[in-house]
Amino acid sequence: MKIWKTFFLLILILWTLSPPFQNAVNAENQVELYFFYDDACTHCVDENIYLDELETRYENIVIHRYEVMESQQNAILFQQVRDAFDKRTALTPFLVIGGVALIGFSEQTKTDIDNLIIRNSAEDHVDVVGKILGGQEVLPSDIEFLRFSTGDYVNIPLIGAVAIDSLSLFFAALVIGIVDGFNPCAMWILLFLVTMLLNMKNVARRWLLGLAFLMTSALVYFLIMVAWLNIGLTIAAIVWVRILIAVFAIVFGIFNLRSFVKSTKTKEIGCEVTDETSRTKIRDRIKKIINEKNLVFALLGIMVLAASVNLLELACSAGLPLLYTQILAYNQLPVAIYYLYIFVYIFFFLLDDIIVFSVAMITLQVTGISNKYAKISHLAGGIIMIAIGILLIFFPQIIMFS
Repeated sequence: MKIWKTFFLLILILWTLSPPFQNAVNAENQVELYFFYDDACTHCVDENIYLDELETRYENIVIHRYEVMESQQNAILFQQVRDAFDKRTALTPFLVIGGVALIGFSEQTKTDIDNLIIRNSAEDHVDVVGKILGGQEVLPSDIEFLRFSTGDYVNIPLIGAVAIDSLSLFFAALVIGIVDGFNPCAMWILLFLVTMLLNMKNVARRWLLGLAFLMTSALVYFLIMVAWLNIGLTIAAIVWVRILIAVFAIVFGIFNLRSFVKSTKTKEIGCEVTDETSRTKIRDRIKKIINEKNLVFALLGIMVLAASVNLLELACSAGLPLLYTQILAYNQLPVAIYYLYIFVYIFFFLLDDIIVFSVAMITLQVTGISNKYAKISHLAGGIIMIAIGILLIFFPQIIMFS
């Protein structure tokens, strides 16, 4: 028995002292590059040319090329690699060096590739795709993130370095959110609500009901956009779904442009998804809620009203929040960052409502957003949706801000 114990103890010691079993590449050894591309992708063509140039500069690199659209085997490997890097919806070009995945191609990508080759030539590293090809398990510790990227960043006071692609997503949230906010379906309801609130003598109740309306609107919109985002993350990699969303964007973009042309012939612009009967019912509901003596019932009523109003706003905006969530789905981000961008979108979406409500509560006068801004929103919304639809069909890499 003692002999067996000694034997197992010796095995345990040897196993503990031995290096971990992984595809570690010793210093100064060759560096493997795995390039996944699509022949129809212009960025892929540019990166392929650059990789050819690298082969003339580095003698210790080996480049493996995988065309993913014509080969089922390559497509399966590509999906396995994307799953390993938790980038399931990423498009080509997709390059893996060691434990780093580089998506898209730009001047910064060139710098990153060179830095990775130089670093991995001098340091031990894990060959993630090599492990997948060898049937080995990819560990979370095998995946790396770039630590030395110096380009495509800007320094913002009090915030620090921020990636350009993040600014692009922020700017998209700002522009599309503001355009989405200027729709007549939302504004006429808010203006009528504010008018009724100003008739109340209780200032605190006035502010409480108005803020409850705005906060509930924000929450409902947030939940709807999160649901669309989760669907988008699941189906974003399916080509025909992307084409379908693009067609949807173009059709509703044309509808918005048509609404803009019609609005230029009239002085007033109204909500096209509700008739006079529906508007009368909404007014009656608002009056009933405002006149409710029980504050709890009044708050519940205003929250239900805000939730139903959001459905009208979604119909009137014709898909702008849906398209923004699809843009987010094509960019691989942590879950918290997805939610942050949706919050930014909703803030700018509600900005005009917040301004109108706050000014009215402070000055005790109702001042609405001019009709010309609502008309312009139809024009801007139509142009944005048609542009996004064209990009989704022909240049999806741009939607990924790569």
